Amino acid sequence: MIEVLVALAVLAVGMIAVLGTAGSSTRLGGQLRDDTLANWVGMNELTALRIAPSLPDLGSTEGDADMGGDPSNPEQWHWKATVSGTPDPDLLRVDIDVSNGRSPKDVVTSVTGFIGKPGPPAGAPAGIGGAAATQAVCR
Repeated sequence: MIEVLVALAVLAVGMIAVLGTAGSSTRLGGQLRDDTLANWVGMNELTALRIAPSLPDLGSTEGDADMGGDPSNPEQWHWKATVSGTPDPDLLRVDIDVSNGRSPKDVVTSVTGFIGKPGPPAGAPAGIGGAAATQAVCR
């Protein structure tokens, strides 16, 4: 009888470990999903600034975007883009912070990119176009 109780105790400890791991995986999966969707929102906003017919003004703008969820009830995301100058007069820096609409003060991810003025930079050889680079940072 004692052997059965010991076996059940070992089984219970093993089951607790399995359930803990499953719960952790579920939380991490949700966090990864949110990080991915927030990154897509930031990249979409950066792309919209890049393909605009004119360069964005310096300063901050904010907005909301739908991404993920059920098409009839999409998830809301809030973004804030800050456009600033760089030492290179032909290059602008864009920092975009993205947060979930449920908690707009908690930034999920930040996307940083650069927008070059159209055409080659001053003094560049022929065939060199405007500069553009992107970096995404998940917090």
